[in-house]
Amino acid sequence: MVSVIRSSLSMPFASGLLADEVKGLGPGKLITLTSSVPPEIMRIALVHTLFEEAGGGERLALEMYRALKDLGHEVGLYTAHVDDRAWEVLTSGMNGIPRPEVLGEPLTSRLLRRSGRLVRYRRLLTMGYLARYAEGLRQRYDVIVETQSNVPLRWADASYIHFPALIDYMALQARAGGLRRLYDWLIVRRARSLADSTRPVMTNSSWTFEYVRKAYGSQRIYVVYPPVNVEELLLLGGDRGKVVLTVSRISPEKRLTAIAEVARLVPEAEFYLVGSTSVYSGPVLREIRERAEGLSNFHLETDVPRRRILELMSQASIYLHPPFAEHFGIAIAEAAAAGLVPVVYRDGGGWTDIASRVDQGLGYANAEEAASIIRSLMSDKGRLEELSARAREVAKGFSYDAFKGRLEEVIKALKG
Repeated sequence: MVSVIRSSLSMPFASGLLADEVKGLGPGKLITLTSSVPPEIMRIALVHTLFEEAGGGERLALEMYRALKDLGHEVGLYTAHVDDRAWEVLTSGMNGIPRPEVLGEPLTSRLLRRSGRLVRYRRLLTMGYLARYAEGLRQRYDVIVETQSNVPLRWADASYIHFPALIDYMALQARAGGLRRLYDWLIVRRARSLADSTRPVMTNSSWTFEYVRKAYGSQRIYVVYPPVNVEELLLLGGDRGKVVLTVSRISPEKRLTAIAEVARLVPEAEFYLVGSTSVYSGPVLREIRERAEGLSNFHLETDVPRRRILELMSQASIYLHPPFAEHFGIAIAEAAAAGLVPVVYRDGGGWTDIASRVDQGLGYANAEEAASIIRSLMSDKGRLEELSARAREVAKGFSYDAFKGRLEEVIKALKG
């Protein structure tokens, strides 16, 4: 690990007036800056296209900002739009995270935001729009890292890909018909136009690694596990009862109605579904409540503070993840660090890189199988305690220090 010299500067390198200058830069306009910053310190622009949800991707961007600052680098945080409610939830319990500089958002994107429609197209549109600021940022920073597009962007030195956008859109296109098929075809074309397979990529699991290589033909792919606050979570304990916890963003693709179905099959346990919401969560919440009607052992809590999640983690013995192939699964890793035994859908990085390393018998394919695993665990206290200890050991590999060290290796490689 290379030694770094910490700067006495307390603000991101591009903020205030400098940020305003960045916004005004156009193609071909060069700025010459003088700086006394030692060469060991990198100047890094971190761009997260839209801070509009309080999900794992957004938290990853903030943890990356914190890690780079802790490593001694000068870091600026940028976006096209910030949702105030999502930002409040995201930064709850996090200190030293500045509100990102808003570079700007195209008119079409602003109109689509108000309508709540064509979300995928809007994101890609905004990513292309932010390219106009790239040259200005490059005059002030050594490295530009983008954390939301899921495309190896031409204008970034590296992109963090949670899952390849190209595969998501092509899969949707194949299942669609009529106008929806045309819409997805346009999105695939847009994603391809933004991509450059020669650009380095960071990704979140060995499972996603293979999909990134398949989608873009990328050769420089670095697995950088999202960080988990292992030190905080290892301290959690208490009188764990027959409580099953699920933590998830409330969105359609998560298939959260399955949690209520499992709760119906295991009436002897209390099920808690805790999730963050966005403007797109309304229909999902209605469907969950309909499926859970009449259940006294199912509890839904939304947009709760971090302390409430920690309280539930100290009471639960099992973590149940919905039947969705997570690309990594921060909630799964956090639950494992807290000593909850993870019962996970048998696909995705949450399975290959986390739960399967605890025990191969913790994966399920349907609600009935999940219910059977939960009953088996609750009837065998000795095995439950053994797997709880093993889960904590697996989770130590996802610590903040491990994330910070791996991130520094990648940043060095980008400029090597």
